[in-house]
Parts: sequence; C-alpha cells; structure tokens
Amino acid sequence: ADVIQKSQETPVLVDFYAEWCGPCKSLGPILERLADEYSGAFILAKVDSDAEQMLVAGMGVRSLPTVVLFKNGQPADHFMGALPEGEIRAMLDKHVERVEASPLERAAELVEMGQYDEAIALYQLITADDPENYDVYLDMAQALLKKGDLESAEAIIERLPDVEKMDPRAKSILAGKAFQDLLTGAPDRATCESRVAGNEQDSEARYFLAAHLMVSDEVEAAIDHLLVIVRTDRTYNEDAARLLLIQIFDRLGNEDPRARAGRKQLAALLMV
Repeated sequence: ADVIQKSQETPVLVDFYAEWCGPCKSLGPILERLADEYSGAFILAKVDSDAEQMLVAGMGVRSLPTVVLFKNGQPADHFMGALPEGEIRAMLDKHVERVEASPLERAAELVEMGQYDEAIALYQLITADDPENYDVYLDMAQALLKKGDLESAEAIIERLPDVEKMDPRAKSILAGKAFQDLLTGAPDRATCESRVAGNEQDSEARYFLAAHLMVSDEVEAAIDHLLVIVRTDRTYNEDAARLLLIQIFDRLGNEDPRARAGRKQLAALLMV
C-alpha cells in the first residue's frame, strides 16, 4: 500500500529478491546504480521474498528476481531475470522523466568517477559564465589536486580574494605545497602504502605516506597516520610526527573542524 501511495507522485521500482538467489545479487547493484544516476526520478524499493511471502503471492511473482515498476498507483511495467543494464534503462526511460543534473552536479560526478580532465573543463565553462562564483574555483582546484596538478590548483587559490582563502578547501591546497617539498627524495605513495600494509610499525613509511596524503588533500587520513606514529613510536625521528601534526593544524586554522578534532586526539595521546 505504501508503494502504491508513493507511486502516485514518483514512480517506484520494486525489486523482489531473495538472499539465496544468485541472479538477484548481480541485479541489485545495477538497480542501485541506476537509482543514483536517475537522481530521484524514481524510488527503488526492495522486497525480501522470503520475509514477505504473502505480498509476493499477492503480486503474482513466480520467479526471482522480478522487478515491477509502479506509476500513478498501478503496475506500469515489469521484467523477470537479471536483464542487462541497457535494457533496464530503456524500460525506465519509457515511464520515468529524468531530472537532468546541473553542470555543477555533473562536474562533481565526473570528479567522483576520476574523470578529472572532463570535470575541470566543465568547471571552466561554469566560471566563464559566472566568474565571481568562487565556490566553483575551489571545486576546480580540488579536482586539479586530485589529478596531481598541485601547481595549477595552488595558482587558482592564490588568485582568489583573501576571504575565500580561509575556506578549508583552500587551506588544504595551500598546505599541500609545503608537504610536497617534504617529499623530496622520499619513497612514492604506492611504495609507502605497500610498506605500511606489510609492516604497521614502519614509522618512516607511514610518515611519508601522511605527507603524500596531505599533498592530495586527504587531510583526515594524513592526520590519522601521524596519530598512529605518536601513539606507537612517539620518538620517531625526534618527535617528527607530532611536529608535523602541529604544522598541519596551524595551516588549517583553529576554525577548521579537522584541526580541532585532531588537536583533541593528539592531546589525549600526549597525556597517556
């Protein structure tokens, strides 16, 4: 009844599945991905057929997986089995009006997918139309940083008004330059990750991994690694981890929640 009521406003795609059903396990992630892609144009509802046997019988479901699309309170379409994603999308497009993502949302999606050049090009188009939208410049700088182009990211931040440089995103990028200098002659990130995975007590690898993480704006992870060194090997390289943490906190500023949380954790470790 709840599904029917909701479908009066937004189409509802009901996935009838069971834990023991192999094809259900391959279909489920496809439906979830489509639900994300369609950005609320339809609602995905999942029904465990073993737990809801009366509902399944009432719907006339005879095999699993079965997927039924409800629209305006009525079943509008259905299919059985794990269809290819393209066929499912074609069915949805017959009944569902897709909500087009804004250029900014699309750029964020591209960054999430690792398509940095495409995202940066889109950010540039947005700023050409709206040159005082400093939030977009900050997002573009972060995309450049993820791409590994710290120099271009830093150049964007340097051109922003001073008030925008107080944004945590800007502070992280400006902090990254100092940590890049620290990595001169250090092992690359993959080597550091491999060494830490093989030996959790390898403080040198963990220390340089934290610096690599700061360069790529993964601030929380960098802080976590340095806190591990303070907890397990406090005297490493003449207190280097604690000193680097203080440098990170100072660069982020007292108003940055990551700095506040990190300072509390560091203080707790130093009191032990």
